[in-house]
Amino acid sequence: MSHPNKVTHKRVAAKALVVSMMTALCGAIVQTAEAGQSIPAYADSLRRAVVFENEPGSKLHLADRMERWKVPGVSVAIIDGCKIVDRHGFGITRKDGAKVQSDTLFQAASVTKPVAAFAALRLVDQGLLSLDSDVNVELKGWKVPASPFLEGHPITLRGILSHSAGLVPGGYGGYSHGELLPTLLQTLNGVEPARPKPVQVAYVPGSDWRYSGGGYLVAQLLMTEKAGQSFDKIVHDQVLVPAGMIESGFAEPSTSARAGVAAGHVADGTMVPGGWHVYPELAAASLWSTAPDLASFGLAVMKTVREEPDAALSPALANQMATAQAGPRSLGFVVGGEGKARHFGHDGANEGYNSSLILYPETCQGAAIMANSDNAKPLIAELLRSIADTYHWPDAMSSTVMKLNPQSSIAVARFQGTYGFTDIAGVAPFKIIPAGNGSFTFDRGDGHSEPLYASKEGLVGPDSGIIIKVVSPANGPAEIITYSRIGGRGAAEAKRVEPMP
Repeated sequence: MSHPNKVTHKRVAAKALVVSMMTALCGAIVQTAEAGQSIPAYADSLRRAVVFENEPGSKLHLADRMERWKVPGVSVAIIDGCKIVDRHGFGITRKDGAKVQSDTLFQAASVTKPVAAFAALRLVDQGLLSLDSDVNVELKGWKVPASPFLEGHPITLRGILSHSAGLVPGGYGGYSHGELLPTLLQTLNGVEPARPKPVQVAYVPGSDWRYSGGGYLVAQLLMTEKAGQSFDKIVHDQVLVPAGMIESGFAEPSTSARAGVAAGHVADGTMVPGGWHVYPELAAASLWSTAPDLASFGLAVMKTVREEPDAALSPALANQMATAQAGPRSLGFVVGGEGKARHFGHDGANEGYNSSLILYPETCQGAAIMANSDNAKPLIAELLRSIADTYHWPDAMSSTVMKLNPQSSIAVARFQGTYGFTDIAGVAPFKIIPAGNGSFTFDRGDGHSEPLYASKEGLVGPDSGIIIKVVSPANGPAEIITYSRIGGRGAAEAKRVEPMP
């Protein structure tokens, strides 16, 4: 099944030789593309989010971590000195499938959003769009539903691109192969065959920010109406061609091209039925791309921020694009750091895929990583720490060092159990299970699990930086706990959902 407005994008004809070994799913590293490449240094020096004092073997091997996380394939492209200096594929596209190469296609997921935002900003530069006009005045074929939240607070493109326009829903789950795909208007209205998730106003625009894929669909409609072109045509002309993203596009890969496509995998390591879900929500999640193409996009974006000749945006607009507008959100990106460590980028997660793009404009460095697994987020973080070490990034991405406490019968009695989040809808309960040898297991119930250890913080998961703390009662088995991640936005509350044995 194809996306609406299908555009066929030319694939590179010449495929370089691959020198590799692959013996089993997730079990070996694959060298890519250019003959003679060796396994890069960053593939042998991954770091966890947490390192315990006096812990031996804190440097980890990518092949081992891919096996640990059940991640079949990873593609990496690294920017250094304003050039793409490394492009590698690791692993395989699916069980018994082709080796991942540097031009293997993955779903970019929400890394689509900064690409869409960049296209919108180019239309602003060209006078076709306004950042601060009321989009309900501009839109013709559909309007944001009326709401008291809108009184004196219009929705603007600036608010949409920075996720502060008051719009929901946050994200979309995609459709299985064979399902009828909704049109953009059906998705905006939340009517069949779309899921019942209409785009609507949930809070006063500009008062806060909440991640909003729905808002990006409003931007998509606005862009197509103002430019008089399909969305994929706009992005192709405004971003993909200028940035040299020769492999990328919104057309679903054909059956004949599947050898060069990484199939998505869920947390237990099994493949998504049909290989992937289909996302008709183009601006929110639908781009197919490669790690080198995302890195090429990153170079084009950094060129605008660095005010280099022939940049694709005016300096004033480029500065706004890379400056926080609401919380950490700029116009299409997440921003952070100061001075040389100033950076911006975006992560993505579709069913069976994870991706990340991070850029340091002052030093003109960065990386794009794409993986075909729901479990890949902590693996990507481990890879980024190693790349930061190898290429001397201005942000060292240091692991947190903690002291490990021995497991005790008191800790077992206090933490073991099943808990459900009180403020996150649609997430299944998780278990904390004593595992012996001083550890517990955090079990999400979907194939994702990781070790937890006792520390002065409560329970700590060194793999992805989980912190579990007891809120109440003061003693005895926990009834209310908090779940957070080191470097995350905040803690989520969870309650025990079954009695202690």
